[in-house]
Amino acid sequence: MDASANRPDTYVPHLQSPTRSSGESQRGFMRPTELILAAPTPRLLFHSIYIQRSIVLDQLPRWRIGRSKDCDIVMPDRWCSRAHIAIERQPDHRYRLMDLKSMNGTFIGNSRIQGTHILHHGDRIAIGESELEYIDLRDAPSPHPYTDHSHESYGQATVLMTHSSRTQGEMWRELLNSQGISTIWATSHFELEKIIAHVESLNCKISLLLLDLGMPKTNPYDFCRQYRQSYPEMQVILLSGMRTRVHESECKWAVNQGAMALFAGLPRENMFADLTSITERLQIISKTINWPYLNAEALTSTLLKLQDSIDAEISGLVL
Repeated sequence: MDASANRPDTYVPHLQSPTRSSGESQRGFMRPTELILAAPTPRLLFHSIYIQRSIVLDQLPRWRIGRSKDCDIVMPDRWCSRAHIAIERQPDHRYRLMDLKSMNGTFIGNSRIQGTHILHHGDRIAIGESELEYIDLRDAPSPHPYTDHSHESYGQATVLMTHSSRTQGEMWRELLNSQGISTIWATSHFELEKIIAHVESLNCKISLLLLDLGMPKTNPYDFCRQYRQSYPEMQVILLSGMRTRVHESECKWAVNQGAMALFAGLPRENMFADLTSITERLQIISKTINWPYLNAEALTSTLLKLQDSIDAEISGLVL
């Protein structure tokens, strides 16, 4: 019997190579075949040269991942075993990761798992040359990365973001996280209300919406006006997709539509040359959400990490 017969319709087992958008291809950044999603339902994100997608784990009680075509998710990674790992839903609706006696092992961070591991939000699973990320917003928000806890009286700050570019979205997420600001990344504007309701049910609050102008099949200005009316205390900042320059008239129009500001795309080469502009944008966000101060040391460290990662990816694809 074909193992794919009982798979959900939303899952495509035979994946093609990731395509690239025209704006990213020259610099070697792959556009996912399916946009990365961070939503209330537990999900698994694939960060791999072979697969760029997300899956809803609730679709099956047990997922097998490996090279074999009989697996629920086929990983064409030569360093993966034919049946490398399994992920099972537990009675309490948590998920358990199991290594299926793989040849090269399964790692959470730098630690090789022995037997099983209960997954927690943010766990990064390394198998072969690929990395998987477990997303479960039911878990408590991540702690702030500061060693100085003087800001804790300000509470938790959470930014809800949409972005059509994986690279730009990840850069924004890393920059905000460096300042102790939690980030939820949605794939479409249509999911925002559902995510806001879920976050509020956890006694948390969305401090700011970052809406990307480049999202397909939507008018972000309409959503900006809509959410300013529905959530008058929630501010909105618009993002210009991958365009690193925006005209002054565009910025004025964005403000007229109810946005606090319109930000140009983040530079992907020589980020430190644009340090002043990046700092100004983070300062605007901090002021908008009443966040206490800018952590310059954490920002510098994050920019170095991002630039190294981008340079390595470009170099690898050029070679």
